[in-house]
Amino acid sequence: MYSSTTSTTVAAWWREITPADPLRVWVIGDSLAGPLGEALAAQGAQEGWLAAVTEHYGGTGLVRPDVFDWLDYAGARLAEVKPEAVVCLIGANDGQAVRSPGGWMQFGTPEWDTEYGARVGALMELLAGGARRVYWIEVPIMAAAEYNARVQHINVVHRRQADDRTRVLYVEAYSLFQNEAGEFARELPDESGHPVVVREADGIHFTPDGAGRLARHVLAMMAADWGWESGAAD
Repeated sequence: MYSSTTSTTVAAWWREITPADPLRVWVIGDSLAGPLGEALAAQGAQEGWLAAVTEHYGGTGLVRPDVFDWLDYAGARLAEVKPEAVVCLIGANDGQAVRSPGGWMQFGTPEWDTEYGARVGALMELLAGGARRVYWIEVPIMAAAEYNARVQHINVVHRRQADDRTRVLYVEAYSLFQNEAGEFARELPDESGHPVVVREADGIHFTPDGAGRLARHVLAMMAADWGWESGAAD
C-alpha cells in the first residue's frame, strides 16, 4: 500500500485525498453490493473522505451475459461516472454452468475455471483502465454448505485474477462473517461488543448491521491505501 506518509514510492494511481477533494467511488455488483454501497456512502460522507454512488443489479454475475452484461454496462458507464476507485462485489450468482461458443462448461471444471477466470479478468482490466484503483470484494461465507462450497471455489478464481493486476486489490471478506469456530455466523459483535444480526434469514444477504460491518472493513483498507486517517474499524 502507498501513501504520502508511509512510503517514499508513490504508485501511479495514488493522489492525496482530502475532505475538500474526496475520493470518487463507484460501487457495483449484485444484490450484495447494494447494502454495501449504501453503508460505504454513509460512512464515507460522515468521515468526509469519499463520495460513493452505487449501481447494483440482483441476480446478475459474469456467467450469464445474456441476462445482464457487466462488461458492456461498465464499459459504457465508466466514462459517465468517472470514478477514481471502483468497489466490486460480484460472484454470488456465478456457481453455475457457463455457455461458450464450444458448448456448456460445468461449474468447477478446469474448462469452467479458465473461461470464468477470463471473464473476471476482463472486468478487472476494464475497471482498472477506467479508474485509479479497484477493490474487488471477496464473496462472504454463506449458510448453506453446498452453496458455500461454490462460493469458495469462485473466490479462488477471483483471487488469482486479482493477484495478477497491480491496480486491483483483493479485499478479504469471507472470514469477516465467520464465528470463532470458523462457521457461518448470523450474529456477531458490533463495534461495542454487543451481538447484532449481520445476515438475513436467507443466509445470504446482509442486514444493515452486516453491510455496515463490511463497509467499515473496506473503508479502513481504502484509508490505509490512500493515506487518510479513518475512524473505521472492523
